[in-house]
Amino acid sequence: MSADKNTLRRQLGRLAELQQLQLDRQQARLVAQQQLCRRVQGTVDRLEALGAHATLAGAQLPGLAQNSAAYKQAMLGWADRQREELARGQAELEVVRAETLAAARKQETLRQLVERADAKARVEQARREQKGQDEIASQAPSARNDSAFGGLSAFGALVALNTTRGRHG
Repeated sequence: MSADKNTLRRQLGRLAELQQLQLDRQQARLVAQQQLCRRVQGTVDRLEALGAHATLAGAQLPGLAQNSAAYKQAMLGWADRQREELARGQAELEVVRAETLAAARKQETLRQLVERADAKARVEQARREQKGQDEIASQAPSARNDSAFGGLSAFGALVALNTTRGRHG
């Protein structure tokens, strides 16, 4: 039975290790998604700034104004597409966050299960050791009595002791 319990503990430990790897992957995926969202947000901010700058530069000449307006529309259109990309990225970020949280909870549950199994194994080991010590302790007085009184039991040694006292006293 002890071998089965050791196997189970090893398997639980291995499962916890694998779950930790899965959690590490999820956390890396989360970080990558956060970085992607920051980059896209930065792109949106820069495109909006470029569009705003185009309006200021094109106010002096009519041809330049028309060109600036087309440029501004292109920048704002691109910014709109990037905002859509950002919205998709943020939705994906929420999914990844939820998956990472679920993986973290699962890993913590497995870690606690492994700890409980280890604690139980330590308690069982302590019990076995105590039982062995108790057996040794219960055999020790009998062995001492047997050697001191020529192989007599504790009761026999007591009787022998009383009879020898009776003869001498």
